[in-house]
Amino acid sequence: MEKHQSQYGTLRWSHGILGIVLMFLLFSIIFSSLVTSQYTFQYMLTHMYPNSNLSTSDGSSCNVNTSTEAYRERTAAQRAVSQLNIYTKVAEAVPALIITGVMGGLGDRFGRTRILIFTTSLTFLSICVSSPIIYFEIDVYYFLISSTLYSLGGGIYGALSIGFAYISDVTSPGKQRTLMITLLEASIGIGAAISGLVSGFIIEGVGYFYSNICAGAVAAGSVLVVVLFLPPSRSPHISVSRKSNLENSRAAFTFYFQASPMRYKYVIGIISFMFASISLLGKQPIEILYQLNAPFCWTSVKVGYFSAISYSVSMILGMSVIKVLQMCFVEEVIAMFSGISGMAAYIVEAFAVNDLTLFVVPVIGFISVLVFPMIRSMLSKLTPADGQGALFAGIAVVEIASSLGANLGASAIYIATVGTMRGFVFLVFAGLSFLTTCLLLVYRITSGMSKTAPLAEVTKDITGTQVVEADVEN
Repeated sequence: MEKHQSQYGTLRWSHGILGIVLMFLLFSIIFSSLVTSQYTFQYMLTHMYPNSNLSTSDGSSCNVNTSTEAYRERTAAQRAVSQLNIYTKVAEAVPALIITGVMGGLGDRFGRTRILIFTTSLTFLSICVSSPIIYFEIDVYYFLISSTLYSLGGGIYGALSIGFAYISDVTSPGKQRTLMITLLEASIGIGAAISGLVSGFIIEGVGYFYSNICAGAVAAGSVLVVVLFLPPSRSPHISVSRKSNLENSRAAFTFYFQASPMRYKYVIGIISFMFASISLLGKQPIEILYQLNAPFCWTSVKVGYFSAISYSVSMILGMSVIKVLQMCFVEEVIAMFSGISGMAAYIVEAFAVNDLTLFVVPVIGFISVLVFPMIRSMLSKLTPADGQGALFAGIAVVEIASSLGANLGASAIYIATVGTMRGFVFLVFAGLSFLTTCLLLVYRITSGMSKTAPLAEVTKDITGTQVVEADVEN
C-alpha cells in the first residue's frame, strides 16, 4: 500500500484551478462554435438566395410544406452548411490525431502545464483568425484555416487528455479518481452551459463579430490562468522515461495490443468508448441545423437556451448524482445506465415535432454523458502510474477519430435525409448508444467471471517493466 501511494501526488485545493482552466476553454470553444455555425447558415442563405426573405425572416416563413420555395431554399442552405461541416471536421481532426498521439508522452516528460499552455494558446489564436472572416464577410470556407490552427494544438480533446492525466498524477486509483474525473467533466459542463445561456443574447445584442471577440477574450483568460495560477501536477524529482515522439505514439496504444491478462478489458473498454463518442460527439452541429430548420426555425436565443439547458442538465445535474450512484453501483453499471438514457433521448429527439418535445430531450438524457468519466476511470484503474499520460493520450486520439467519423457520417446522413426524415440521424445515434450498453454489459459479465482469479496479477507496463496490479476496490 505504501508503494502504491508513493506513485501518486497529493491532491490539493490548488489543483482545482484546472477545472477553471477547462471551464474557460470550453466556454470559448462552444461559444465560438455557436457563433460560427449560425453565421455560416445565415451567410449561405444570403449568398445563395440574395433576393429571398429567408435571410431576414422572423420565422413566419417557417413551415414544413415541401412544395413551397421557402422550404426548398432552407433545405438547400442546410445541405450546403452540412457539406462545409464535413470539411471543417476533417480540418479539426486530422492534425489533432497526430498531435494528441504524442501529447501524453510529452506531458509525462515536460509536465502537464506546459502542454496545456500550448493547447490553450492555439485555441485562442484560432478564434482570433476566425473573427476577421466574420467582420469582412469573407467566404466561410476560410473558416477551415482557423479550424486547422485549432487542431494543431490538439483542440479540446488534447486539453482534456492532459487534464485527465493531470488528475491521475494527484489522485489514487478507485473512487477518488473517478470522482475527480467526474468533477472535471462537470466543470467543463458549467462552461458549456454558460456559453449556451448567454450566446443567444450576445449574438442578438452585438452581432456575430463581437460575439466571437468575446469568445476569444475568454480563451485568452484560460491561457493566463494556466500560466499564473495552475501548479504542476508532479514534483520535479519524479523521474519519467524519455522517449521519442514515435515511441510516445506507440505507447498510447500498447495497452490494447500487448499480451496481458488485462488486455481484453482495455479492448472492450476502448471500443465502448468509441461507440459512445460517435453517438454523443456527432450531434451538436447537426442538432443546431435541426433546430434552425422547419418546423422549429429557432432564433439564436432559443438555440442558446437549449444548449444551456442541455449542458446544465447532463453535465451538471448528471454529474452531481455520481456520488449517489457510486454508493450502489460500480463504474460499468453506471455507464450502462448512461447508455440507456442517451438511447431514449435520441429516440424522442428523432420524432420531435414541437419545441416542448425538444426541450424534454435533455431531461431524458440527463445522465447520458456519465459514460465518458466512467470508462476513463475503468481504464485508468488498470494502468500503472507512469502510463497515465499515454493512456489518456490514446483515449483522446480515439475520441478525435470518433468525433471525425461521427461528424462526417452524421452530416452525410443529414444531407441525404433532411428532405424526407430529418430526424433519422438521431435514430442512428440511438443504435450506437445501444451497442455501447451491450459492450459494457459484456465487460461487466467478464469482470465478474475474473473475480475468481488472484487479487494480484503480474503484468507488463508500456516500458516492458513488470508491475504488480492490485485489484482496486470498486
